[in-house]
Amino acid sequence: MKSTILKSSLIVLALASVTTSCSKKEGYTINGTIAGLDKGMVYLENTDEKGNKQIADSAQIKEGGTFTFEGKVSEPLLYTLKLKGEDYGAFFLLENEDIKIEAKKDSIFKAKISGARQNDIYKSYYDNEFKKIQNIAGPVYKLSDSLTQNGKVKLTAEQQTMMDKKWKDLAAFADDLTDKYIRKNKDKVGAALIINDRIVSYGTPEQVKMYYAVLSPDVQKSIYGKQLKEAIDLNEKTAVGVTAPEFSQTDIDGKVVNLSDYKGKYVLVDFWASWCGPCRKENPNVVLAYKTYHEKGFDVLGVSLDDKKNLWQKAIEKDGLTWTHVSDLKGWQNEAAVLYGVKMVPTNYLIGPDGKIVAKNLREAELQSKLKEIFSKS
Repeated sequence: MKSTILKSSLIVLALASVTTSCSKKEGYTINGTIAGLDKGMVYLENTDEKGNKQIADSAQIKEGGTFTFEGKVSEPLLYTLKLKGEDYGAFFLLENEDIKIEAKKDSIFKAKISGARQNDIYKSYYDNEFKKIQNIAGPVYKLSDSLTQNGKVKLTAEQQTMMDKKWKDLAAFADDLTDKYIRKNKDKVGAALIINDRIVSYGTPEQVKMYYAVLSPDVQKSIYGKQLKEAIDLNEKTAVGVTAPEFSQTDIDGKVVNLSDYKGKYVLVDFWASWCGPCRKENPNVVLAYKTYHEKGFDVLGVSLDDKKNLWQKAIEKDGLTWTHVSDLKGWQNEAAVLYGVKMVPTNYLIGPDGKIVAKNLREAELQSKLKEIFSKS
């Protein structure tokens, strides 16, 4: 009897061992095909914790366009499959799985990726929720551009009321769909990525904090969960009421300009770029604010996320931006932008005479209204 029990126990242990060893793949295998290519190299690119892109691996393309990658990741991480010299590629969430990639030479970014479960969950937001949001948003943007003739005509009071309701309804619709996705997938890395993609850039700091708390402990500990925590901590350093972090950069002529040079004035620190359409659209509003309140003690410090000086300079001249502009010409790695956690442009901070942040992201009528409120008291 004892030998039977012992034998049964050993069988159970052996099966448990096999089950455990088969339950999680030790590494990943990517088998891919690129139609239209029979030779060359294909690369796996990722982004390090500082935001720098780096080539993680490369593979030889063989006859028939086939290639194989093998490796191991410590957790699900975003990678891009691309060809040499190409700016874009197939962007996906890589985990230790058997993954299949099918692509065409001239459209790698449209590659079909199968077998990547975490990637499927992440991309499902853009295939479902985000498409629904776009379907509603498209006509609203089109109507707005039509009524304002692409920003050239001011809306009537009735039109403004109507558009305000449409924008509010759109925001509520988008927020609801995104909220449901995050809560449904709180134990998946995809939820942290969507918070990074949508809430950090377009939501409020309070929303970021709320959704971070929704995530499971394991997802909070992931690299993308840690990035969210960093965004929360950074926001607290640039919150309304705190002293604005000091920075120095050079202007168009190479002269060093310090944020502290503006102490004693209200200054709008305006993060923008020549290539940014919404920035260029907002510039006339900033010009109006500058002309109206400059003599009363208001100034603007433009911080450009350009990386080409000639394009930056041309945009300043064309848009008639007569205030001081600075840049280190490092693009998205602009040191002041990194310091302030800028994830999108335009982004601005209104700083008071005492060096403390008064308001964030004042645009269009909100900027004029806030300045009117401030200077009508003085």
